[in-house]
Amino acid sequence: MECYKDLYDGKLNGLESGTYIAIGTFDGVHKGHQELIRRVVKESKNNYGKSLVITFDPLPKEFFSSEPSIRLTTSSIRAERIASLGVDILLEYTFNDQFSRIRANEFLTNILVPLNPKKIFIGRDFKFGYKGSGELSDLLQAGKRYGFEVELLDFVFSRNQRISSTRIREAIRAGDIELANQLMGKRHEIHGSMVRAIHESKLLFLPYNNVIIPPNGEYMVSLYYRDKEHFTTARIMEGNQPLEVKWSKSFLHDDLHSNVALCFLNSMSMVERGVYIESFI
Repeated sequence: MECYKDLYDGKLNGLESGTYIAIGTFDGVHKGHQELIRRVVKESKNNYGKSLVITFDPLPKEFFSSEPSIRLTTSSIRAERIASLGVDILLEYTFNDQFSRIRANEFLTNILVPLNPKKIFIGRDFKFGYKGSGELSDLLQAGKRYGFEVELLDFVFSRNQRISSTRIREAIRAGDIELANQLMGKRHEIHGSMVRAIHESKLLFLPYNNVIIPPNGEYMVSLYYRDKEHFTTARIMEGNQPLEVKWSKSFLHDDLHSNVALCFLNSMSMVERGVYIESFI
């Protein structure tokens, strides 16, 4: 997958056959996002075009909020998950004060039109431009003018409720890791460093980013480091960081390692009740 940052009025090579575009924040790249992106990839292949995803960092909600970040994934993990779906091109735009003031018609003419779009896929809650002034009707009018189609996709539901990043955050805050992982189709994942041994069988794990962490308690987790996986438990203490992790020297040969991935599998309270989550790849 090719990745580009803050591309304005820029025409990329290889777009002569047109692009098939999805636009959104795609936080968590959950099952609803996956269905949308797979639709884009399939359509592009059927028409010998390029599949393209446009997204933003920080998330618009992060930019406008005074609260700490509540992301499900970092931008790098989001990119990895989008790439795994077969997308050809990822465009990420820095969402700052200047970008937030781009008007809907400027977004269309300066960002979308130079990409030679043949079809744009959006969800039912999609808005764009300054203060969300751009809507479906604006895209449809632009499509008639510039020669592209617009396809509106329905929400995806699970357990009779819409799958959304907000619902997944709520599940994680409640400690319902099983539900969060099912809705994402992936394990909830954070990255960090093993910073200090507190016991011969315990280490402290310090997360790098402000990705959302479950409430205090003990959880079944898996650790990934240099293509090795280790299943263990982690305890989240007051203040959420750092995490206390049981470890084995057969997995980590010393007590200081960076860029370790920690994936939440389930809460120990659920395991003790006989509930276990399936393994997501």
